[in-house]
Amino acid sequence: MSSIFWPCDVARSGFCYGWDHPALCIAGVLEAEEDSHAEALLQRVARSAETQALIEICGAPRVLGRCVLSPFARSSYPQPDVDMLCGSSRAHSTTYIYYHRHDANSLRFYALDSDGTRLFELQDEVLRWSLKHDFSHTTSLRSASNTWQILVNQWNSAKFLEQFIEHEQRGQTIDIQEHSARFKETSKFTAIYEKFYCTIDAIESSTNLFWRVTSFVFVYSREFSIAVQQIESRARKLRRLLRGVQPVPNGDMRLKSSQYIEFYNTLWIILNDLIIGIALRQILRQDRQAFLHLFKLVFEDKAVHEIRQILLWLDSWPAGLKLNTELSRFYSHSFMGLIALWNRGFRTVIPLIPMLLGALELGSAFGVTMALAMVCDLVCVFMAHVQLCYLVSVTVYGHLLRLAASLWNLFRGRRHNVLRNRTDPWDYDVDQLLLGTILFTLIAYLFPTVLVYYILFATMRVSTILVYASLETALAFMNYFPLFALMLRVKDPQRLPGGIYMRVEPTNSGNGVDVFVESHPLPFAVTFSQYVELWKRLAKHYQPFRLVWYVVSGRVLDTIPRTYVHSTTR
Repeated sequence: MSSIFWPCDVARSGFCYGWDHPALCIAGVLEAEEDSHAEALLQRVARSAETQALIEICGAPRVLGRCVLSPFARSSYPQPDVDMLCGSSRAHSTTYIYYHRHDANSLRFYALDSDGTRLFELQDEVLRWSLKHDFSHTTSLRSASNTWQILVNQWNSAKFLEQFIEHEQRGQTIDIQEHSARFKETSKFTAIYEKFYCTIDAIESSTNLFWRVTSFVFVYSREFSIAVQQIESRARKLRRLLRGVQPVPNGDMRLKSSQYIEFYNTLWIILNDLIIGIALRQILRQDRQAFLHLFKLVFEDKAVHEIRQILLWLDSWPAGLKLNTELSRFYSHSFMGLIALWNRGFRTVIPLIPMLLGALELGSAFGVTMALAMVCDLVCVFMAHVQLCYLVSVTVYGHLLRLAASLWNLFRGRRHNVLRNRTDPWDYDVDQLLLGTILFTLIAYLFPTVLVYYILFATMRVSTILVYASLETALAFMNYFPLFALMLRVKDPQRLPGGIYMRVEPTNSGNGVDVFVESHPLPFAVTFSQYVELWKRLAKHYQPFRLVWYVVSGRVLDTIPRTYVHSTTR
């Protein structure tokens, strides 16, 4: 018993055409007098430039045989008698599997599975790069030479092939008119796209000193400024919008749908970003005085005066804890000196705070992500004194830990072999043991004082990192959330297929069954795959146990590198 994949919307007699590899797949039916006329028409279509991309992914179509609809069919769907050109195949010995020929404008298509929603290996480097930003796809690529993938490509391309044949039958004038109209529709965007890239290329290749210095400053400032990185991210989004109007190969429904999703998902993200940012700008403008007061309260009263009070409290034997007086006074005076120096600089900036809020309002007009990025930079700048005090305390604490580890090896009669990276037995002299005892006594008396001040600034650093991590998470949420893909999944899941399955339903007579090829909707796990990966990286870096271990072991706590975050979304 043979199987024929038959389009469920074709119910007429004539010469059926399609593909015979890897299975018999009928793309449509031609109403011609002889098979030679149908074959000649199909050959003219196959030789046209518009169908070359379709042939590459599906194979060359040909006339497969003549079909006659049976008036006594048991099913409500067509079950024709097909006389193959290479032999005879009767309806009673053939299993018909029905599939939907999706129209090009519907942007629906079949995919083998969640990975199959990704395209085969693309020849266009620009289009391949642009698909990396599509949240509805995973990162793996499936080759077009796969047997099942070729069959799925044939289902997706059947409607395209019928449209090309209809154009060929009506004459070339209609086709030319449609192509000219399509060209006029996208010519403006294409011109903007080309002009945009020509401008970028001209700037990158320019020998002008101004552009070279500007490019140098931008490249190195983005390593330290979140706002500069957000400007770069917005430029990438605009570039993807311009790529969205570029033409795609004919018959490639998956590429067209992916480009459509990428374009509108990016557009929705930008529009929502601007809408929320404009609303935030109005809030900042209406409550300017309240934000000025909050700014001074957080960065002057809390981050300066309260830290100074805590240092004075630690220097006066707090809660009966008798610290080393001389070392505690040295710590306290040194840190208060650093904080006073920073506070002196902060007071010179206080008259400029309204200007900073004005810049924040201006940044909000370009989107809430720009405002969040500017807030991240402000947190880094105005908490720099805490970072500096933390670096000093963690350096001293780390050196004491390493010295204590060396003394531990000394008293055990072992030493660390640097060349082999191991501890070997070793006989120490009496003078070495005496010096180790003196150093151990010194560490035992000084370590509690060092530990108390280290815990203070480590706690402050962890609090700053948690605030920074919250801002980064909100920034990533606004930049990369697959909003349009979720809306599209609710509205029309067949535009985001996540696999195929065979649906079986009984015929009208009840004596048989009809088999249909249907699509599973794309799973939410795949839709959020890149977003989940981004969240995993943020959670891994800011994991509480990891932060605690870094604090205990004396390792420097730092924010997540921006390249580590953006590598999941580029």
